Amino acid sequence: MYNLLMTSNPTAWDLPSTEYSKGRFLEYTDDSITEEHQALTLEIVEKIKSYPCLFLQERFDGAAKIGYIRNLRERANAILIEYEFDDQIGDIPAERIQQLAQELDINLQNGEQYRTHWAIKGSNLFAPLHAAGIVADSYVNPRGPDGRIEEIRFKVAFSFPGELREFVLQVVTQVKSQLPAGAVFYDFDFVAQLARPNLDNLLQNVYLNNSDLLVVFLSADYERKMWCGIEWRAIRAVINNKADESVMLTRSDDAAIPGIFPQDGYIDMNQFTADQVAGFVLQRVRLQNRR
Repeated sequence: MYNLLMTSNPTAWDLPSTEYSKGRFLEYTDDSITEEHQALTLEIVEKIKSYPCLFLQERFDGAAKIGYIRNLRERANAILIEYEFDDQIGDIPAERIQQLAQELDINLQNGEQYRTHWAIKGSNLFAPLHAAGIVADSYVNPRGPDGRIEEIRFKVAFSFPGELREFVLQVVTQVKSQLPAGAVFYDFDFVAQLARPNLDNLLQNVYLNNSDLLVVFLSADYERKMWCGIEWRAIRAVINNKADESVMLTRSDDAAIPGIFPQDGYIDMNQFTADQVAGFVLQRVRLQNRR
């Protein structure tokens, strides 16, 4: 998905913020997407902020920009948004976007290009831009969701040692088949984006701030692995903030794990199959969605 922000003001994108009247929000948006996003709860706002944005002028005048919404405030009759552009992409001649209108779900037949509005599109933003040579390979993820990992809001994030990968992958595959695309954080889906300095800060942000449910596979290997320890610090912070419902524990052995106590509940991997564990994860996701 992506946000399409269309304006008639040729200087609108010179400022770091703008307003849209509530009546223009979700115009030219599919009914199912409108229903999902019209109530601007905290969860929905975070989801909208995770979508990349295409900033355009009406009639495809001037230059198009790519970026992200950084803040969103609902007012009486308007929605104020603050945003940031992706400097690595820079300005794009708007006529090039016009050539990709069909792939980007911009409805030229209905005159969408002539009206100031804010739509949320169900199509992929970066794939057509990449195919047209507008964005680099790094913006397209062949195994997971496109866009910057810092911006994606995950329904589930998995934390595990490499020794349990075979079992975890079976769980992940089953969970991904039942959730919308891009809802799951699994490290091998983000190989390119995780190959960077200061990866510890990025991972802690994923687990601490950007994931609704953290599924942790504990074992003696988990306890001694450096990267598991980094992820566990963020997960413990979630537990310490009394967000117990956001953490799901599984165990393959009875190794002592700092921060885990005898009264803490967990799923025993030795008693359940990967498909059963996936079912438990999906059950928790459904419960999270009802909060």
